Amino acid sequence: MTQPSATIIGAGIVGVSAAAFLQREGYKVTIVDRVPPGEEASFGNAGGLAFAEIVPTVHPHMLLKIPGWLMDPLGPLTIRWSYLPKALPWFLSLARNSLPDRVKAITAARADLAMRVVSDFETLLKAAGTADMIRLQDTLRLYDNEAQYLSEANERAVKKAYGYEMKRLSGDEARELEPALGKNVHCGVFHGGWFFLTNPGRAVKSIAAEVVKNGGTVLQDEVVTLEREGNRVSALRLKDHGLHKLDKLVICAGAYSHLLAKQLGEKVLLEAERGYHMVLPNSGVSLSRSLTYAGKPGAATPMEMGLRLAGSDEFAGLDAAPNYARADALWTNFKTVLPDLREPDAETTRWMGRRPGTPDSLPVIGPSKATANVWYGFGHGHMGLTWGPSTGRLIAEAMTGAKTNIDMAPFRVDRF
Repeated sequence: MTQPSATIIGAGIVGVSAAAFLQREGYKVTIVDRVPPGEEASFGNAGGLAFAEIVPTVHPHMLLKIPGWLMDPLGPLTIRWSYLPKALPWFLSLARNSLPDRVKAITAARADLAMRVVSDFETLLKAAGTADMIRLQDTLRLYDNEAQYLSEANERAVKKAYGYEMKRLSGDEARELEPALGKNVHCGVFHGGWFFLTNPGRAVKSIAAEVVKNGGTVLQDEVVTLEREGNRVSALRLKDHGLHKLDKLVICAGAYSHLLAKQLGEKVLLEAERGYHMVLPNSGVSLSRSLTYAGKPGAATPMEMGLRLAGSDEFAGLDAAPNYARADALWTNFKTVLPDLREPDAETTRWMGRRPGTPDSLPVIGPSKATANVWYGFGHGHMGLTWGPSTGRLIAEAMTGAKTNIDMAPFRVDRF
């Protein structure tokens, strides 16, 4: 019997997870990416396994904050205005998906994706020998005042309805837990389901290495075109390696995925939600867990390489030059709650990456509707690391005909 084979475009957390789970189902796998595994968005995220974040990124309460954010060029959300005409269809769809009935349905779908986040991660990282990178300390959310805390009451109620308990701590209790916190922290709340990895990029590389150890191939090259024969993709035209013939194809190319789907005649609303980070090897503060700050959205996570400050949402397209002042703004924001945070020094690094965001805060997972041998796994926005392994498992289940544990309809490619 011939061994089934699959080619996966994308060596981020989603792509390597799909390869690993397909390999477990007996597939011979090849991963293709223009950069080595784990070196795009998977490299620079905040490290959060944020499975409690079931409420979509934009909801009615959040809409009220957006105008103020847009007035601040270094605020948590910005649009380069020259890019707005191109992004307008995405934002119009975002507004429609912010209506209460849509938010309710989207929340239910996100809650489904959250169910096996930790177990799917453990499956892959234990096999790779890197499960020690998962830290099960729940992330702490910080508030400046009572009004700020109360403004998120509805979101906490929704999470509680889905089984995520969010315990409140006084400012003093939070400081007892994390002595680096400043006196201005009014209160804190455990997220109720938000762990972290100490090195997301290394985690992805370790999964990819295990795939190679088990007979898989990682091919570093750029996909130029998808070659078709009838209703199938027969090969990839690669920049350096020429024609790569294939049996089944999985597209997990992050913020570039819609360009490949377009070649197959499928329209996907996808934007590069550009995020930034700063890593301070000499931060001057010690944390036992990740922090998020309600006053200025972002996360501070203790990692192997130092304290990573991450966040921001910038809409400027795929190719615009980074604005590293947005990374510096993260330091300014967290200095408010971490008063001993040291100034950036010569060892400090800054980074920008492109999150693949859909206007309904849900990824595309499942088969192409236009091509018989193509499956998709992209569009995870801020939740790529969190949902990556589970997405890989769901893709493997879809390709092998196994019964999935959730309703896959909300993630279909033809919903836009």
